[in-house]
Amino acid sequence: MIAASQSHRLRQRGISLIIVLVMLLLTSIVVLGVARVSWLNESFVGNTSDYQRTFAAAEALMRDAELDIKGVRTDGTPCVNDATYIRCRNAGAGEPFFPIDDSDIDTIRAIMGGQPCNRGICVPVALDSLGNEWWKTNLAAMSANALAANAVPAVYGQFTRQGAPALGTSSNQLLEGNPRTAWYWVEVFRYELGSAILAPAGRLPVPDVKHPFVYRITVVAQGRKPDSRVVLRSVFVPNPQNQNK
Repeated sequence: MIAASQSHRLRQRGISLIIVLVMLLLTSIVVLGVARVSWLNESFVGNTSDYQRTFAAAEALMRDAELDIKGVRTDGTPCVNDATYIRCRNAGAGEPFFPIDDSDIDTIRAIMGGQPCNRGICVPVALDSLGNEWWKTNLAAMSANALAANAVPAVYGQFTRQGAPALGTSSNQLLEGNPRTAWYWVEVFRYELGSAILAPAGRLPVPDVKHPFVYRITVVAQGRKPDSRVVLRSVFVPNPQNQNK
């Protein structure tokens, strides 16, 4: 009788141990599931935040490129008051510049020395000669040389603020960090009715006869995460008809 009672108690202990182990396993699965969900949420929020920061940098850079074309600072004043400068570019020192009239195109090409682009200005030989995917094939080279004096792209504030601005002057470190991770270049086209450059732009205004140029701006911004890359492209007409500036 005593032996049977001891055997019953041992079986109960064995069942209790199994129950405890199963509960511990289920608890561990729940904890791991909650931790994974939290990690996924954190990752998603981090990716979204990085992309939004990158997109904001690209938009700011697009605006900076437009100011560079117009030759003004953010407050509307000229980039620099110097006779050797054409808008924001030091033409007297051999920098390429954005053209004022047709005669400037040959001058700019001569300054570039046969290269299609220099310091953020591109003067294609023919319409769309750089190609819509040109930035992809040149992305690595541009990333490595974004701060070089004669690099293909220009960086934020390089010309609209006359030289590289001090670090920390912008709330977006993608624009003014070191190394910088956002840059732009501008293709210069003479206006031609029905051209392929103007077709995607919809109701783009016609340039003024005295300033018959259309500018295609391409902006690339790379976030801290590999997938946070933003490429923006726009067509800009700084001098539409009946609005001489």
